[in-house]
Amino acid sequence: MKRDFFLKMALVSTAAVGLSACGAVGKVMNLVGFKGTRLAWKEVTISAAPGANQNSPVAVDVVLVMEEGAIDKVAGLSAARWFASRSDLSRTFPGEFSYKSWEVTPGQTLRLPGATFGSPSVVTVFVFADYLAPGEHRMRVDSLQNGIMIALATREFAVSSYKVE
Repeated sequence: MKRDFFLKMALVSTAAVGLSACGAVGKVMNLVGFKGTRLAWKEVTISAAPGANQNSPVAVDVVLVMEEGAIDKVAGLSAARWFASRSDLSRTFPGEFSYKSWEVTPGQTLRLPGATFGSPSVVTVFVFADYLAPGEHRMRVDSLQNGIMIALATREFAVSSYKVE
């Protein structure tokens, strides 16, 4: 088993060096078992409207899912369940996902450079917002390039993409 792993890694390294100029590295990595799309956000903006979350700070987590098997583990959680179990999930399933956390006060806007998230290969991304109001408060993010806006309103939030110049 170790031998197979090392052979895969040698193949990927050799292919990456040989094919990097023609942009085929992602195709070779998928052939040997690496899945996902390279995250290429240039900027992520988190903006809380005045009066957001009943005029209380909103905890926001951006969850990068790296393994197909982790999608169901994360997608089935409400924000309340995510925030209550994220530490346990990280310890139980290391390497399947990672997350970044912020707390945003009503009226505040955070502009985060894409480098905050790096450029890992991800299968999907979720955003959770910890609102006082009942609800799932979870959104799946389909756009993995350019800019992302997380707009926190009074009782819910929206995620959209935008072009960064």
